[in-house]
Amino acid sequence: MNIAISCNNGEVKDKHPQAKMGIASSVFRDDSSINGYADSIKLHLSEFEKRESLVFNKDEYSFFVTRYSSNGNPVLYVEHGEGEIGSVKKYYYVHRRQLLLLTEDVFNSYESPRYRSQREYYRNDVLFHAESRSADDAATFNTAKYEKVESKNVNIGETLEQLESAITNKGNFDLTFEGITEYPKARYIILSKRELKSYRAVIRVENEDEFIQELVTNADKYKGSTLSINWEIIDGEAIYKGAERR
Repeated sequence: MNIAISCNNGEVKDKHPQAKMGIASSVFRDDSSINGYADSIKLHLSEFEKRESLVFNKDEYSFFVTRYSSNGNPVLYVEHGEGEIGSVKKYYYVHRRQLLLLTEDVFNSYESPRYRSQREYYRNDVLFHAESRSADDAATFNTAKYEKVESKNVNIGETLEQLESAITNKGNFDLTFEGITEYPKARYIILSKRELKSYRAVIRVENEDEFIQELVTNADKYKGSTLSINWEIIDGEAIYKGAERR
């Protein structure tokens, strides 16, 4: 479900990220100032507007995106991913729609190192510093220091556009109704795109309503249609919360 958490405006203090939204991105010139901005966002995370995407699947990788915004302006995107060899979380700290910091935390189930974290710092969407730490056990990893590493510059603007598209179900994430399956304990709405190697998404239906009964009875009628579906992400799974036809 695209959940909106009301933002507690209150008094905006200097350390509050909302107070920094009016500051030019050029102020964040080094990793220290960028870390301060990221820390302030984490400290006030519950105060931001929150919205989550569907759980998308392609090529043995599944993920969903959480976006945190202040007065309609994104301050953080989080990509929650699961693959064959482990899990990944990517945190994109944004100011005025420009990336300042990308933190990637990886847990590898089979290969060494099992734990890895990398931080990339950006100025005007251009990478200027990257550092990483890794270990094979959690205790060693948590005490390890970050060390400078070389990292390739990527098209950050395009990456942020993809994350936003996942949230708003546009572009590669504009999926349509493919079908609805039935299992003993739940049904699943299947959404897909009529293209090779495209994303798919499933939504678990725990409680049926008239709309679900209509989909079950007339599935062929709705095949290929865009459905406006409400959902909530629970334990990494999209759970159906009602829908309306567009």
